[in-house]
Amino acid sequence: MKNFFLFFLALSFFYFFLAFSKSYASKFILYTEDDNYGKVNQEKIWILSFGNPAFGDFWNTKVPKKFFLKTPENKEEKLVLIRRELFNPWFNAPRIAYNIKVQPKIQGDYLLCLEGEDTLREEKITTSYIKAIFHVEKEGNWDRLCGFPLEIKVFTRPYGLKKGVLFWGQVLLEGEPLTNGTIEVERLRLKLNPQKLLKASTEEINLPIYKKTVKIDERGYFFTNFEEEGWWVINSSTLRGIKLYGNKNYPHELRIQLWLYIFPSDQALPQVTKKSPSKKPKKTKKD
Repeated sequence: MKNFFLFFLALSFFYFFLAFSKSYASKFILYTEDDNYGKVNQEKIWILSFGNPAFGDFWNTKVPKKFFLKTPENKEEKLVLIRRELFNPWFNAPRIAYNIKVQPKIQGDYLLCLEGEDTLREEKITTSYIKAIFHVEKEGNWDRLCGFPLEIKVFTRPYGLKKGVLFWGQVLLEGEPLTNGTIEVERLRLKLNPQKLLKASTEEINLPIYKKTVKIDERGYFFTNFEEEGWWVINSSTLRGIKLYGNKNYPHELRIQLWLYIFPSDQALPQVTKKSPSKKPKKTKKD
């Protein structure tokens, strides 16, 4: 009984901290049950949820305002969301989530692009943009953008990444570098045991260890790495004027999320086929 009471107090503190901490604000979660690779004409299921990815804390998910697939030919195709449930270990209860079925028709690199509905939290309006790269057999233009007002441009190929890799990106606001901002990097933990959270020397839950913050430079560039295998998300946000919500004006925050899959350092990677240059015919010697 005593242990249960202590656990309940710890859980209450944990949720109090998350509720009032900007750094641990809830966000969309986009991942698959394996990696971000696919094959032509083979269905791949992506899972869309909402909550705190670093703690496996899933909430009920609202359907995004806009969601589409950007093909290697740069065409936009509407995605279909199918309702499902995900288990929340903190409350021992199911939560609403969605499956996104994608069946690529051609080889190349696809973009999953989603825009969430405006949400009111902490006395500001937040618009979330979510992006993931889906690699299908042949390497293509993996540095393309979804076209969001706030976006992360990648300079490191966003698939075939191993644990410990150095990743290079740039945050853009309306196509221009975002200056003097930060990114937040965290790993999705699907099987986190609430009773075994890492603690600091103070015996408090070591919350910062589950998410790191990296400053971007004056040109919007950043570098980061990934210490574990699995799904990771890079987040960045900025304020952009005032927006009317209901009958009141609030500060308007834009938030971008880039989801990446990281392979174990000792695992053989799926093959990435590069586009080979056209070969010139060999000249034959005449007698």
